[in-house]
Amino acid sequence: MRRYWQPAALSDELPIAGAPRPVRLLGEELVLFRDEQDQPGLIGLRCPHRGADLSYGRLEHGGLRCIYHGWLFDRHGRCLEQPGEPAGSTFHQRIKQPAYPCQEVGGIIFGYLGPGAAPLLPAYEFLTVPDEQRYVTKALHECNYL
Repeated sequence: MRRYWQPAALSDELPIAGAPRPVRLLGEELVLFRDEQDQPGLIGLRCPHRGADLSYGRLEHGGLRCIYHGWLFDRHGRCLEQPGEPAGSTFHQRIKQPAYPCQEVGGIIFGYLGPGAAPLLPAYEFLTVPDEQRYVTKALHECNYL
């Protein structure tokens, strides 16, 4: 199942400049957020520094900032900033948070949790029809989303 795009959230659940959202996909704890370019990001829930919950983080400077010690992560899982490090330190370049590609289409945010490059998201009819012909909702069913 990791080799297929998985629905992570409805677009309405992740408004622009809205709070990050914890999600669980295929048994993995993740956090979903929007960066300053309105692109969804899906990264590991726990900060690699002290394990703080990143769903309580702040959106700023192109990523998600951990509220515990201020490490800043972009949607690709790169650590952009570590405020406690001395000026000129490059330690942040060695830190990588688990991150997965996302696509937003048809009012749904999909994540790809598989290995390697993500495949194309299939152009299913329910994703490509005009907004006026689509009603997007979320429900728990014990089956595949298709």
